[in-house]
Amino acid sequence: MLTSGIVLVITCATFTVYEYFSFRESARDNLATVGKIIAANSTAALAFDNQEDANELLSGLRTEKHIVAACLYDENGRIFAKYPPNIPDDQLPMAPGRVGFRFTDDYLEGFQPVIEQVVPLGTLYLKSDMEAMYERLRLYSLITALVIIASFLLGYIVSRRLQKRIIRPILHLAATSRSVTKNQDYSVRAEKTYDDDDELGELTDAFNSMLSQIESQNDKITSFNQELEEKIRKRTSELENANNELAVVNSKLIKSNRDLEQFAYVSSHDLQEPLRKIRTFSELAGRNPGNREATQTYINKISSSAERMAALIKSVLNYSRLSKADDHQEWVDLNKTIDEVRTDFELLLTEKNGQIIKEELPVVLGMPLQLHQLFYNLVSNSLKFADKDPEIRVSARRVAAKDLDLPKADHLFLEYHEVRFKDNGIGFEQIYADKVFAIFQRLHDRQNYPGTGIGLALCKKIVENHNGFIKVQSELGKGAEFYIYLPVL
Repeated sequence: MLTSGIVLVITCATFTVYEYFSFRESARDNLATVGKIIAANSTAALAFDNQEDANELLSGLRTEKHIVAACLYDENGRIFAKYPPNIPDDQLPMAPGRVGFRFTDDYLEGFQPVIEQVVPLGTLYLKSDMEAMYERLRLYSLITALVIIASFLLGYIVSRRLQKRIIRPILHLAATSRSVTKNQDYSVRAEKTYDDDDELGELTDAFNSMLSQIESQNDKITSFNQELEEKIRKRTSELENANNELAVVNSKLIKSNRDLEQFAYVSSHDLQEPLRKIRTFSELAGRNPGNREATQTYINKISSSAERMAALIKSVLNYSRLSKADDHQEWVDLNKTIDEVRTDFELLLTEKNGQIIKEELPVVLGMPLQLHQLFYNLVSNSLKFADKDPEIRVSARRVAAKDLDLPKADHLFLEYHEVRFKDNGIGFEQIYADKVFAIFQRLHDRQNYPGTGIGLALCKKIVENHNGFIKVQSELGKGAEFYIYLPVL
C-alpha cells in the first residue's frame, strides 16, 4: 500500500509539473499572439502620429484581465501610448528591449515590433501577471490531494477486508517459517486457519510436507556430519603432525642453504683475497731477484697473507664442525660456564680494567663445549669493541614463546630462557643487526679491530644447534645487547 501511494504521489507530482511547464509555454504563446494582433492594428496610429487612436487601441486590453501594463514606443524609442493611462512612466521600460516574450520574477513580459510592410514604425510592450497559472496549479494541487486521500482510503478499506482472509494466514505461515529458521527446529508445523481446500490450505500442506522432508534429511546429514567430523579430526591431527615435522625439516634445509651460500661467498672472496696477494707479491719478487730489500718485503707480505689464509681456513673448519650438532647433550649450569669464561679472560680484563657482572643464570640442556664457545665469543666481542673500561652485564629470565616475535613455524617450545649480554662498547647502527651474524661480515676495519669476522656467526650456529634464537639491539656509541633464547625443557 505504501508503495502504491508513493507511485501515485510521484505520478500526480509529475503531471502537475508537466502542466506547470505546459501552461507557461501556452501563456507565452497567447501573449505573443495578442502582441502581434495589437502591433498589426497599431500601424496606422503610429504612422499618422495619432496618440488618441493608440490609447484607445491599448484600452481594449481591459478584456485581458491578466495584462497589467502595456505601451507603444515610436520609432525613436519614446513612449507614444500606454495602458493603463495613469500608469507612471517609471514603471515601464525606458526604451524597447530585445524582441520576444520571457518570464521575469512573477511576470511574463516582452516586446513586439510594429512593422508596416518592411518599415519599422515602433515597438509594443506587454506585461502579464502569472495569476492564471497559479490558479490552475492550486486547482491541480487540490485535485491531487483529493485523489491521493481517496486512494489511500480505498486501499485501506480493501486491505482491511483482505487482511482477515489472505494476509493473516500468510503472516502466520511466515511467522512459522521464521521460527523454524531461527531455532532450526524442523518438527514445527504450520496450522490451517480457514477452509482446508483453498489455495492457502494447499500452500500450508506443501510447507508442512517440505518441513517433514527437511527434518528427515537433516537427521541423516547430522549423522553423516558427526562421522565426517570425527574423520576430519583424525586427519587434521595427522596433517598437523606432518606439517610440524615438515616445518622442522624445512627450517633445517633453509639454514643449510644459507650456510652453503656463505661458504660460496668465502670461497669466491675471502679465501681468494690472500691467494691473490701471494700470487702478486711472488711475481713481484721474481721480477726483482737482485733487490734483496724489496724481495724481503715481498716475502714478509706473502707470509702475512699466508697467515691470514690459514686463520680463515681454521675459522671455516670451526664453523663447519658446528654445522653437525653433537648429539651428546647434558645439563649445563650457565653460571659455571660464565665463571669459566671470566677465568679465561682474567688477564685481559685486568689489562683493560674490565668487569663481568652476572645475575643468576639457568641450567639448560645442551653441549657444554659449544655453550662455553658461545659465551667466550660474546665476551671476546665485547672486550674487543670497548673504547673505555669494559662492563659486561649478563642476566636471564623466562619468557613465553607467544610473547616473542618469531615465525609461527619456529614456535617449537612454549617457553624460552632469555640470556642477555649487555656491554658499553662502541656499538653500531641497528640497520646492521642482521649483518653481524653473517660469516666473515665485518662492520669495522681489521687494523683497529683485528679478527676473522666469524665469531658472531659461530654464536648464531651454536644457538641454532640448541633449537634457539639470537638477536641484537645496538646504538652507535652506546654499546650492544645480545639476546639469546634457549628452550625450557
